[in-house]
Amino acid sequence: MSESKIFEYAVSDCQEGFYEKLEIPKRGRNRKGEFREVYKANHKWVTQLHRSVSMLVTNSASFGRHVQGFLKGRSTLTNAELHLRKSLILHADIRNFFNAITELQVAKAFLTIGATPEISKLLARISTIDGFLRQGTRCSPIISNLVCKGLDQAMLDLASTHDCMYSRYADNMTISGAETPDISAISTIVKNNGFELRGSGCYIQRRGSRQFVTGLSVVDRERPRLPKKLKSRLRLAVYYASKYGKEHFERSRHVDTVTPSWAQMKGMIAYAHSIEPDFAEKLWKLLRQSR
Repeated sequence: MSESKIFEYAVSDCQEGFYEKLEIPKRGRNRKGEFREVYKANHKWVTQLHRSVSMLVTNSASFGRHVQGFLKGRSTLTNAELHLRKSLILHADIRNFFNAITELQVAKAFLTIGATPEISKLLARISTIDGFLRQGTRCSPIISNLVCKGLDQAMLDLASTHDCMYSRYADNMTISGAETPDISAISTIVKNNGFELRGSGCYIQRRGSRQFVTGLSVVDRERPRLPKKLKSRLRLAVYYASKYGKEHFERSRHVDTVTPSWAQMKGMIAYAHSIEPDFAEKLWKLLRQSR
């Protein structure tokens, strides 16, 4: 990309004009009617610019295993594995995660990987959209991890005083152990690092009842498992798809909006395969037999 293009973006008074803003419904029964704003670049050179920034951060920074989101080899599965067989699991979600990260926070984060003040300001300017990190750009995920280094360290120190395990997957923080920290201490750390907790703050899941981490059940002694409701939903969808075929399945979906599309169903099975391969293989076998 040319220097003039970078300058054009950096000095723009309306960087949002370089993107298409999408609204994606948030998941969860308690989040109906809520949408996630995602920015999609209108120009290939903007995507290339952000990819270059992402590579710069990836090659310049390292992250401990407590950082589980947006890194190669880490996932919802590896995150859940850290919290298996724990007496208590405390969850804390950061409110409006990407939108809460400012250009100033990003500039300070670039200083930590050796960039000069001038370069840090420029990188922060071209990595953000009108003063905020936003969600959807190629560099936002890895930069969010860089910005959260201070938050993560403070949370690690707090967790260690209670002999607990701490991890963060994007905006979802999890602490597990026999005795979790006080919620007020967590809230203070979050606020001191420029964020706010979502909703009422934190909630705790106890051993003996349902325990989930990044959408996976962690009550099994061996490994994280898919939620029973998701497995039942997939079994039912695959049953109808295998019985009536793809075209009939898609027509039925327009009547029943709860039913996933054919592409969504295959995506869900692919995800299930990464968690419980044997279960997913049975579903693939049924689909292959569909007419």
